[in-house]
Amino acid sequence: MYRQLHEVFGDNAMPHQAIAKWCNMFESGRTDIDDVEREGRPSTATNSEIAARVNETTLANTRVAVDEIANKLDSSHESVQKITIKHLEFSKVCA
Repeated sequence: MYRQLHEVFGDNAMPHQAIAKWCNMFESGRTDIDDVEREGRPSTATNSEIAARVNETTLANTRVAVDEIANKLDSSHESVQKITIKHLEFSKVCA
């Protein structure tokens, strides 16, 4: 099976271990190909919705910290920082 997938997809083929894992799951009785829901924090909004909320919060108080926004929006520090710097193009002007 790996050789067949590698012939069709080349370097983009699934690794041998992943193919073996999927084969074992189907042999054990799995019938669908959809991924199982994963543990962790569920996504509550799309990136554009979060970006709009970050923008709104920042414009309401321009002296707000990234951690404050993240806590208020129940999002991660990294996500808020990335949205603030890369998407909204905000930067710290003075300390």
